[in-house]
Parts: sequence; structure tokens; C-alpha cells
Amino acid sequence: MANGAKRRLSLLDASFLYGESAVSPTHVGSIFIIEGELEFHQVLNHMRQRLHITPRFRQRLAFPPFNLGHATVEDDPDFKLENHVLRHQLPAGITQADAINEILRVHFGRVMDRSRPLWDVTLFEGLPGRSLFVWAMHHAVVDGVAAFEMLNRLMDFTAHPRPAEEEAVEPWKPNPFPSAQESLIGALRDLAVGSIDSAMRNAREFMRDPSIVIEQSQHAIAASRLMREMAQAPVATPWNAGIAVGERRLAHLKMPLAEYRAIRAAFGGTINDIVLTVLGEGASRYLRHHGWPTEGFLRFGCPVNVRRPGEEIVLENRVSSMMPTTSATPMDVVERLAALAQETKRLKESGAAYTMERISSMGEAIPPAILGAASAVGSFAMESIAVALRAFDWKPTPGGFGMPPSGISFVATNVPGPQAPWYFAGHRVLDMIGLLPLAGNLGYGVAIGSYDQHIVFSMIADARMMPDVEQMKVFVEEAFAELRERVPADLRHSPVARTTAKAAA
Repeated sequence: MANGAKRRLSLLDASFLYGESAVSPTHVGSIFIIEGELEFHQVLNHMRQRLHITPRFRQRLAFPPFNLGHATVEDDPDFKLENHVLRHQLPAGITQADAINEILRVHFGRVMDRSRPLWDVTLFEGLPGRSLFVWAMHHAVVDGVAAFEMLNRLMDFTAHPRPAEEEAVEPWKPNPFPSAQESLIGALRDLAVGSIDSAMRNAREFMRDPSIVIEQSQHAIAASRLMREMAQAPVATPWNAGIAVGERRLAHLKMPLAEYRAIRAAFGGTINDIVLTVLGEGASRYLRHHGWPTEGFLRFGCPVNVRRPGEEIVLENRVSSMMPTTSATPMDVVERLAALAQETKRLKESGAAYTMERISSMGEAIPPAILGAASAVGSFAMESIAVALRAFDWKPTPGGFGMPPSGISFVATNVPGPQAPWYFAGHRVLDMIGLLPLAGNLGYGVAIGSYDQHIVFSMIADARMMPDVEQMKVFVEEAFAELRERVPADLRHSPVARTTAKAAA
């Protein structure tokens, strides 16, 4: 579907609305640390000049009556930029670390207003010599790939970009926002047409190639095998023992991409295999440090981009999941890397991500009205649990009362970014820190990105289940240092590594 066109949310898109509550918001975002001090009018003007780059900035959701269909994305005739470019004054003399804690409080302490386009930019003012602003957008309308696509259009790659070519930008003329009756008729039409289209498509595929039945059977076998694997629970952890309903904490880790390439040259695997290795070893050491059992395995939840050719710039959620496992027992980091590389290779060859996509698509048959009702019950339950946990000052302890292990131990989402620096309103972006939502009993997650020749880890934790996320960062740094030290000197100082390191300087 054309980028920015009117469309109905998919089940995956809508799930981020149905799964949201006041204590578990599902918008994503990034903190940008900017060189120099931006003024608010600069941010406002920069955003005003870029509104035409994608219709998504001026589109909001329309919800059909009785929730008979998922919401549609529509032009917002009442759009005002001032509702989406915001400012927040930081206390005088604040440090950057305390400023980031304030950002976490503000970012995760609200649910985005669904009566407006689901994005905003907030300038946090008052940090001497630096500027901090946060880009936030609801997960219902973008995934990580789509968010980076929008940011690439929003940012510049030079402090002094050339003036735009002489072409008039047509004044924005929004389409009329649908009335409740029009939304209802549209939802009923899409329900009927969708059912007929699905039946006719299946019939055409069978008439063209009867062996499609065998293929579908093979898909069913693969799905059954994957579900059996998922039924095996990973080891219990403190960050899975409760519900993520508390304050958020963040640990930020930045490492040269050149060193990852040297490790890959020495031991094989992919950059992502190395990322999972240091995260897995760090988590294992964290469990041992806190006296939690380590006999068993950890399972990562790794979102995978499943866009087909021609869909590269589609601004919606087009992701599935790959769920590799690794030992929960601390071990030699090179051995862990070899085992993880073999595990991810097995999952890729089995088509696990596309199998998971097919399993998820089965939920399309569930009526949105039922999903909406379940969402309301779930939101009430989450908020009630939050009140109870705070009242009893509950904290996870080994062998104590807690939630049973979930299917995955934590999310590790890796989205490549630009390897040249970005500029915003003429100011260089020094650093970019991802903000990953937490929900359910997933009280820890890691957003991994690459920017300006560095790998950047943004480790987000629920403060009640993991109050010392900085300790997790220490163990991850240790694991990475051990890998790096095992790289032979000739590879560590190879021409590729030197070139990359020089570019990062």
C-alpha cells in the first residue's frame, strides 16, 4: 500500500493499542543528545519545514463504532504542530544522568492522546552546553525500521544543508475525517470483502497449484514444531517475576563498531550474534550475582523485519520474531558466541521468523470487538496489580513468590542506523538512545542500534524488578571486553578496523 495512504491497521499494529494501559504505555522513542544548546523556536521551525516529508505526521486514528474493525489511519483536519512540538524545563544545575532520569519519568509516565496524530518531539531545556530532545511515536503506527525511515527524512547529514530545490510545496489539504456512520460502514465492508477475498485467494491458489495443500501442511508442521520449542520455559529471572508497572531505569552503553567487526573476523557469526552473546553472558552473570538459579536457558525475543521487496518504506509494523536460546549459566564467551551463531543459523534456515508471522496472522480471525473488550479488562488488571505491588512494596527474590517464567526472557531488538552523523537544525547529533516499552512480565529489554560507527545499547528495566540495571551493564561490558581481548592482534589492528576506528573518531 502506498506510503501514507489511508489504511486499516493490521492486527499486529492494533495489538499495541489493545495491549496498552496507563502503567504500560506502548509508544517507542529515542533520546537525542545534541551538540550545543537548541532553542525551542529552532525545533519548531525545523519540524514545520519537514511536515511535508510524510503524511503520517498529520494523520490520526479513526475508531469504528462498537470496535467492529481495527482503526484506520486518516488525515487530521484539526492538526496543529504546536500540539506535537513540546518543551520541558529541567531544574538548574542538573547533570546529564539526572536529566535522562527525568526524561524517562516524562516519556513513560503517560499514554499518548489517541485523538491526535500519535507522535511528538519534546525539547528538554536547561542542560548546559548540550540539548536533549525526545522523539516519541506510538508503536501502532511504526516499527523500528519505519521509525528510522522517518528519522532519516527528518534529519540532515550536514550542518548546512543546501536549500531545497525550487519546487513549491503544495498547501496541505486534508481529506475529510470520517463520521461514525462512515467508519461503521467501512468496517462492515472491509469485514465482508476481507472474508470473500481470502476465500477466493485460497481457491485460486489451489486451482493454480494443488500442491499448495502440501505446502500448507508443511507450514503447519513447522508451526507445531516451533510451538513445542516455545512451550519449554526459560529459567526464572527477577525481571520476569512480576509485572512491569513501575518506574523505568536506563543504562546506556556505546562501543566502536570496528571492534565488533574484528570479533566477527576472528570468531565468525554475525554482528547480531555478538550482540546476543554479550547480552546473554551479561544476564547469566547478573543471575549468579543475585543468587538466582542458572541451570537452564535464556530465550531472546528478537524482532525480525519481514518486509518484502517494494515494502522497504512502508510505515507500519512488518515484523516477526526469532527466538534463539542460550545457556543461563556463565560460560566462556567465545564458546557462547559459537553456540549462538549455530543457533541463529538453525533458526534462519528453518524459516522460524516467517513461521511465527503465520502463527501470529491466525489472530486476524478474532473479532476486534473481542480484542477491545479483553484489552479493557487487561488494562484494569494491570493498573490494579500496580496498586497492589506498590502497597506491599513487593520485590523479586530467588525462590519467593513471583510470576512463572514467560516464553521469552527479554526482548533484544536491533535496528541498524546511519554510520554518518545526523544534524538537527544545524546541530550535530552526538548520541542516540532508544526507548523501548516494557509490558507484562517483561521487566527488562534492550534496544540496540548502530550510529556513527558505534553500536549503542539502551538497556531499559522496571525499577522494581531490576533496580540495578547499571550492574547488568557492567556484566555486559565485561563480556564484551573478554571477547575483544581474545581477538588476535593482527585482526584487532587490521586495515578494516583502523579505517573504521578513524571514521568514528
